[in-house]
Amino acid sequence: MRRAIRSEVLRAVSGLSILPVYFIALLMPLFVLFSDGSRFDVAGVEAGAATTRLLEPLAWSAIAAAFAGAYGVTREYYYGSMDRTLTGVGFRRAFTGKLVAGAFVASALSVCIFVLWTVGVHFLLAQNGLSLVLTQDAWQIYAGALLGSVLGSLVGGAIGWITRNYYVTAALVLAIPMAVEFALLRNAPELARFSPGLALAALSVPGYQDQLLEFIPALAVALAWAVGLVALAWYRRRRAVS
Repeated sequence: MRRAIRSEVLRAVSGLSILPVYFIALLMPLFVLFSDGSRFDVAGVEAGAATTRLLEPLAWSAIAAAFAGAYGVTREYYYGSMDRTLTGVGFRRAFTGKLVAGAFVASALSVCIFVLWTVGVHFLLAQNGLSLVLTQDAWQIYAGALLGSVLGSLVGGAIGWITRNYYVTAALVLAIPMAVEFALLRNAPELARFSPGLALAALSVPGYQDQLLEFIPALAVALAWAVGLVALAWYRRRRAVS
């Protein structure tokens, strides 16, 4: 199993085809940041509160992590190499190896984004005469976003195994959270907060603007989505290859 996981990790980070994953990992927090221009208005705001406000978009890194988790699965189906992989290592090792590798890659990628984002926040605050102050809320954002990235990668990987299609999976893990879930958040937050993307985001910014779930309910909902989808993916694909 270790060799299968190691192989999947190396495959996930090699080649130019991985560049879209890096791009989307940076695009998601940027999308959230610029969707609410008020975050840039830090005049008169205490440094710690301003830092936290600008770090909040990292909560949506979980959505990019879902794409990263799915990519190792859907890429093989896209290039028609999945049958060869299943023949070589078996379904159980391929399924588990891709999910674990996806979680590892998504976590590492998220940490890199956290570092780059924090550096950017530092310079943005400096332009407004403020310094970067990492409060307890700021560290909660990092920790919650990292946890969300792990669970998000499992959600994305499971969806990839279920659909076996690159474009369908990309639409499900990217377009729906960015379009449908954000629209629901504005119009029906009591429903939107239970969606997978927003439940994952709530792990980092619990109770955000009184619209998202608090941490414990968000964790329960996110785990339910991840475990449920992984179980469904295992059941469907296991039947297909048996």
